[in-house]
Amino acid sequence: MEAALIEAVEGGYTLLTGTSRLARRLLHAYRLRKIKNHEKGWQTPAVSSFNRWVRSNFDQLWEPSRPLSRVAALRLWEEAVHRVSLLEGLNEGPFLFLELQKAFDLLTRHGLNPASPPVGHRLSDWRREVSKVFLTLAENGRFVSWAQVLERLGEAFEANRLRPPEKVILCGFDLLSPIERSFLERLGRTSSISFWQAAKGPDDKNTVRVYATPEQECRDVCAEILRAWNEGKKRLGLVFFDPEYSRWIEQCFEELVDREERPPDKLRYNLTLGTPLSEHPLFQTALVPLRLLSEAEPQRLLSSLLTSPYVRKGATNWDEGIRRVLWPLGDRGKLERNLEDLDRLGYPVGSIRLFTAYRRRPLRYWCSGLERVWQDLSFPVCSCETDTLAKDHLLHLSEELSNEAGHVETDSTGALAWFVSSAQGFEVIEKTPETAGIQILTPIESRGLAFERLWVVGAHGRVLPEPVRRYPFLDPDEIRQVEGTTAEAQWESGRRNLSYLLASSPEVTLSRAVSQGEDEVFLPCPFLPDETGREKVRRTIDLWQSPPREWMRARWLREGLQGIVSTQKEEPQVPLSGPVPSLPRSLEVTEVETLLSCPFQFFASRLLKLEPLEEREWGLDPAERGTLIHRILKRFVSGLHREAPDWPERDEKALELLEKTVDAVLSNEEGGLFLEAERLRLLGDEQNEGLLKVWLREEQQRARDGWRFEAAEISFDGLPLGDTGLTVRGRVDRVDHHDKEGRILWDYKTGNVPKGQEIFGEMVRPQLPLYLLALKKGLLSPCKEDKRPVRAGYIGLKRIADVSIKEVKVPGKETAWEAFLPQWEEEVKRRLEEPLQGLFKADPKPPPKGNEGACRYCSFEILCDILGRDVQGGEEESDEPFEG
Repeated sequence: MEAALIEAVEGGYTLLTGTSRLARRLLHAYRLRKIKNHEKGWQTPAVSSFNRWVRSNFDQLWEPSRPLSRVAALRLWEEAVHRVSLLEGLNEGPFLFLELQKAFDLLTRHGLNPASPPVGHRLSDWRREVSKVFLTLAENGRFVSWAQVLERLGEAFEANRLRPPEKVILCGFDLLSPIERSFLERLGRTSSISFWQAAKGPDDKNTVRVYATPEQECRDVCAEILRAWNEGKKRLGLVFFDPEYSRWIEQCFEELVDREERPPDKLRYNLTLGTPLSEHPLFQTALVPLRLLSEAEPQRLLSSLLTSPYVRKGATNWDEGIRRVLWPLGDRGKLERNLEDLDRLGYPVGSIRLFTAYRRRPLRYWCSGLERVWQDLSFPVCSCETDTLAKDHLLHLSEELSNEAGHVETDSTGALAWFVSSAQGFEVIEKTPETAGIQILTPIESRGLAFERLWVVGAHGRVLPEPVRRYPFLDPDEIRQVEGTTAEAQWESGRRNLSYLLASSPEVTLSRAVSQGEDEVFLPCPFLPDETGREKVRRTIDLWQSPPREWMRARWLREGLQGIVSTQKEEPQVPLSGPVPSLPRSLEVTEVETLLSCPFQFFASRLLKLEPLEEREWGLDPAERGTLIHRILKRFVSGLHREAPDWPERDEKALELLEKTVDAVLSNEEGGLFLEAERLRLLGDEQNEGLLKVWLREEQQRARDGWRFEAAEISFDGLPLGDTGLTVRGRVDRVDHHDKEGRILWDYKTGNVPKGQEIFGEMVRPQLPLYLLALKKGLLSPCKEDKRPVRAGYIGLKRIADVSIKEVKVPGKETAWEAFLPQWEEEVKRRLEEPLQGLFKADPKPPPKGNEGACRYCSFEILCDILGRDVQGGEEESDEPFEG
């Protein structure tokens, strides 16, 4: 067909193709033929894609109307929806307008009236009402749809306002829409028109290879394509139905071709599927300022913008200043204050400060504000061709939004939606040569092309045939009249697509995967049987045991195999040398707990200062929530005697003080809705009782029994840890006093309350023993000397159902803590013998058992490999608390 088309073009035919790729391929083939015949100075033939040809001829009419662009259409839909009451359940915005435009295009391309009389379906009837207004607005604004472009062009050819081509060939099409067929019927009255298409039905040789996963499939197929290239075949094609396959194919070719070793002019494959503009990192970075006002933690976004590779750095210590301002531990700060600090340090964030000061304004101001931000940050710094293409799309889109929809008033979230919805349909595609011997295409792009050999991957039953698309704004009668919206139409379309592919090459290899993980199983293609017979039913490729020769080009695989070989050789053991790590002379209580739980965890986190990757947290961080509760209770306990002298007999003033304290502490924090939710959790409302109010009721009963708050948040330092030479510093949450019972020390727990076994058996919870030792040695200054035995316990504040004030008692001991503390100090001394010598072994207590034990929340298990060894568990842990 390709050869016949070239001859027809030389004979004076006008050739119109279904895709731009086929037009470029035919022009290239025409050029090669002229060069081969040693001809010079030939005229470019009349070869073009159908859409480009229509648009070019329409521009020659000098019509007073202009074709309707995406942005202009969205603006008209916005105005039309405002004039018609919004249907309940729909969210007004650009994404709704985009769906309306899709329905409008589909109906008009099939010759249907989008504003026809209502038929009794709520969504489609509402669309009809809005479409009627939309058409009026488009006519008043002198806009024409694609259907009207074809209609006016057909009228111009009939009236001889334009000279029609004498002989026309259309090729590479699947099915023409009704309005296109109507246009060609008009053109056929003055021109000779013929349709060309290559198609071939399947035979017994056409079967589908089966692989376990898409990765296995792509690795094997890409290696086979490279092998065919090395054997001298230069016109190879790879077609994928499933868009997910594009990233696996791209990764395989990047590794097989090894761009780092191969100069750009030797590139020999062409991946036609680009990155959607809205997903390109340059586009997403450019719109970060629009997201700052609606983000719960805008500092993360601001930091990513200022440290982005697309931003030109203004100083050598650029990143350091940003970390100092935006990443302080325990202090998130407010966005306005952060921007003020950055501005004072010389960062070009003045336009961002001005940008975030507005809530609602016309879209043109959002566009101009963004452009000022980009200019101040020297954005974007482009490092490749796709960056430059994305930048051009972005600037054009900003200009068009400002011109076509600049008067639309919206907030920053709405402006972001306008940018994203207007970017739909644009792709950033790297311009690779048409002469590349390996073409990687979608089925539509491959239609009409010729290959020496063709591979089709992902040919499973979910894409061949394609599933029926959903159009919520079309009623059932309209759906039946629109091609491609029924199961029968998709079945026939799948058959045609397969016949076009089988005709593209004398040798076509089809393959599919069984599944992509457990949750996504692929069905066989109903048009072709899976591979059977002597071949394996399921093919595999093992890159480590028997890698194909072509995969040895992948650098990571070569170096990995070399590393495996080198580690298998016996090497002499070299004794380790270097400084021995030592314990700090002064430890915090939490550091003592880490040491007792696992010395290696202490070594990794405290001495090496390793930190796990920060995980995305929604809402308040548990540690931050605990800090807030500690601060609230300290202020409340300290002021209760003064502000509520009638407590515990009456609780009105105490409750009032509690609410004031919570509001005062939370008002100094930044968290928006999360802090409001935390206040509701702590204080409750008319329907729900708050956690702290439940706690106060428990405390009121204890106060009626004679207990009084003595001190809160008492710090101590210099507590000797036995005779190890180490000292401990810390803070006791609260001390209560009773005239007859004596004194009790409390530790607040906003997480799980420790079990008695952890304190007295495994001895990995040192808080209460250390607090009692600090009191005995007189390090808690507000507490007067008292000869009576001292007690200790936990106050659980995790959830309302878990609020508890419980003393912890030593099991079976008459003298309670006084008898246990010397034993505890001896055990701690024994456990610290090796860490004091610089040995920090992985020795978790309690040992890992299933999903429990000291390793459950450890971030360093892959460094110590404790879970890879056979760890002997200790005695069975008791679930019973050690309480009297």
